[in-house]
Amino acid sequence: MDRAYLTIASDAPSANGQARVWRPFPEQVADILCVEDTPGDVAPRTHGRFAITLLRSPAFIRVESSRSVVAGRNQIILIPRFQLYALRVQGGMGPGPVTLLLGASDLEGLGLPERPALVSDADCVEQVAALVAQLPRPMSSVKSVPIARAMLERLVARSTPLRHASWRATPLVPVREYLQAHLGEPIPTAVLAPMSGLTECHFIRAFHLEFGLPPHAYHLRLRLAAASELLSQGLSVSTAAYECGFADQSHLSRKFKEVYGLTPATWGNATAGTRRGASSRRPLVAGKACSGGCS
Repeated sequence: MDRAYLTIASDAPSANGQARVWRPFPEQVADILCVEDTPGDVAPRTHGRFAITLLRSPAFIRVESSRSVVAGRNQIILIPRFQLYALRVQGGMGPGPVTLLLGASDLEGLGLPERPALVSDADCVEQVAALVAQLPRPMSSVKSVPIARAMLERLVARSTPLRHASWRATPLVPVREYLQAHLGEPIPTAVLAPMSGLTECHFIRAFHLEFGLPPHAYHLRLRLAAASELLSQGLSVSTAAYECGFADQSHLSRKFKEVYGLTPATWGNATAGTRRGASSRRPLVAGKACSGGCS
């Protein structure tokens, strides 16, 4: 059921307490991260991985320029990587959502949706819920890959794309792509506005209406998502802060906890798989980090 556009307040207090994240399987078996939010609203965020989110309580959903949708308990949202989303609890507070973040190796060859999609099919939901129930804690070994390819294909086949606000200003899409390609540096609004052909003030308002947050706050979420991936690769908090353009480690820690409900150190300790050195990993962010003054 479609509703009016939902405004995502970037400074709204989150009802979340301490979220939980873990890597349930050895990285060689499946590159999967699990995130469990505590009851309440989910702050605007994005991930550097394709996300499968199981809703365990009714909520308003907003993903970028999709219309706000009311989803009931036991429905699934498929969210492409680096797309901003937020959840607002509808009615009483129930269990928080659980999100599976899938690495690229588990998605090769799949025709993944480019737009966020909703899955209400009872069989699909039951399969994902059963999987989530089996992943309460990290496991040292498994006999088979936990997410069967057939299940992923079924989720995609039975998903319904969230209605896109096609009448919105399309010149803003290149701006979003530019922000996604420059995650290691702050970008002034004065650089972005000319890409859209709008005045600076009009650009900020239009971007907020289109993607749910002003460009500065939106770019911050992208940089946080990039930092979470580096942390999951075993890099230190200070290194992730530098590569993603944060002024220092404390700056990253403060913003990371505001958005994800836990510190980057907790995220890294819980998700780092096979430890890699910086020289052996694939670069995630472009551009150089700033030495200070980023926000």
